[in-house]
Amino acid sequence: MSDNQRQQAGSPDRFGYEWSTYSQILPESRGQLQRWLGPTTLESFKGKSVMDVGCGMGRNPYWYLQAGAASVLGVDVDDGSLAAARQNLAAFSNARVEKVSAHDLDPAALGTFDRVTCLGVLHHLAEHETALQRMWSCVAPGGDLVLWCYAREGNRLMLPAIQAFRALGSRMPIQVTHAIAKGVTAVAWPAFHVIPFRTDYYRYLRTLSFKNVESIIFDQMLPHIAHYWTRADMERLCAQLAGGTPHIEFVQGNSWHATITKRA
Repeated sequence: MSDNQRQQAGSPDRFGYEWSTYSQILPESRGQLQRWLGPTTLESFKGKSVMDVGCGMGRNPYWYLQAGAASVLGVDVDDGSLAAARQNLAAFSNARVEKVSAHDLDPAALGTFDRVTCLGVLHHLAEHETALQRMWSCVAPGGDLVLWCYAREGNRLMLPAIQAFRALGSRMPIQVTHAIAKGVTAVAWPAFHVIPFRTDYYRYLRTLSFKNVESIIFDQMLPHIAHYWTRADMERLCAQLAGGTPHIEFVQGNSWHATITKRA
């Protein structure tokens, strides 16, 4: 698949609009990141060289650097995302942001890293298995690859509604989708506070700001591609990484955290 075909199949321009619009790093996003990381604590980033694949507006790299990462490279493909990331990380001399597709990561050009992270991105990629191999090639021996992906488990009841909104939002002009997301949030916000959700994630939404929930709903309506994987799917994906030892954990009641350690 050519770069142009990948762009059309994926949604980098739509996410670029999102991260240009919601470019502020909110203090509460640190807690969100910790939930995605599962057993991989923020403290474990201290002293590591890190690459974040699909860095968006630089939110995750910001917290890695705050936790003491030795250096962080954020990569993405949309100019709007990259501009926001560069602005958010400008205060860190040990951070850089580059325009590189997840499908084209090359250790000869970028180097290798103690840790490569890809949080909430792999399940949106047109050729996710190819991208996964490219990420793995950038992990140094003894380092690890950290993933966070949507799960089918824990989302079965909500998934029909999520997919219906996505089918609508991903086909409409981005400004129209944004307006619909604002309207949906106005209805969903009070509902999150009164409906007795059993899933940890939906209960957690009650603790977030209105603007954060609005960005989450908008994010769910944007992509053309969104895979919801089972544990068996995650095990199959991780098993393809030669020389890797995977640890897969169910987090938030609706998603997967995976850490694959490369043998030294």
